[in-house]
Amino acid sequence: MLLLVCFTTSAAFAQTKMWVGGTLSVASSDNGTSESAATFMPQFGVHLNENWSLGGSLGFSNRKEETPTLEETSTVTSIVPFARYWISQPGTFRFFGQGELPLRFYGGELNGDDKDSYNSVGLVLRPGVGISLSERWGLTMLMPPVFSFENTDGNSDFYLGINDGYNIQDYILDTSLGIIFKF
Repeated sequence: MLLLVCFTTSAAFAQTKMWVGGTLSVASSDNGTSESAATFMPQFGVHLNENWSLGGSLGFSNRKEETPTLEETSTVTSIVPFARYWISQPGTFRFFGQGELPLRFYGGELNGDDKDSYNSVGLVLRPGVGISLSERWGLTMLMPPVFSFENTDGNSDFYLGINDGYNIQDYILDTSLGIIFKF
C-alpha cells in the first residue's frame, strides 16, 4: 500500500511544473535618523494543475534605526506556506489569488540589550499577477493584502482592504516583485 501511494505521488509530481525564486529588498535613508532594512524571501512552488499551485516562502528581515540616543535592530524570520488559485488561462499574463498562513518570529536589540521576542500567526489573502518571460523564467507581482488576520501573542488584528483610501498608484507601488525559475 505504501509503495502504491509513493508511485502515485511521484507520478503526480512528474506531471507538474515546479518553480524556485523569491524576492530581495534593500532600503536605506538618512534624514537625521539613519534607517536601513533588508529582506530576503526565497520561494518554492508546485503547480498541481492548471488552476492550483502550492508553495512556501522562508524569509529573513533585518531593520536598523540609529539616532544620537537610540540604536534599535529588529529581526524577523518568516515561514509562509501559500496556495494560489489561477484565475486566467495559461499565457504571458496570468492573474491569481493567493492565500497565506504566515508564521513570524520577531526579535532584536535596543541600545545593546535584547528586546522581548514574540511570534505571530495569521491568514492573508492577496491578488497577484504571474508574467511568463520565457519557458523557464518568469516574474510574480504580489499586491498588498485585501484581507489580513494576525494573532500576535494573544492580540488579534483584522484588516479588510476594500475601499480603505488606497489609490491605484500607492497600491501598485506597494507590490512585491519576484523572479522565478521554472523546472
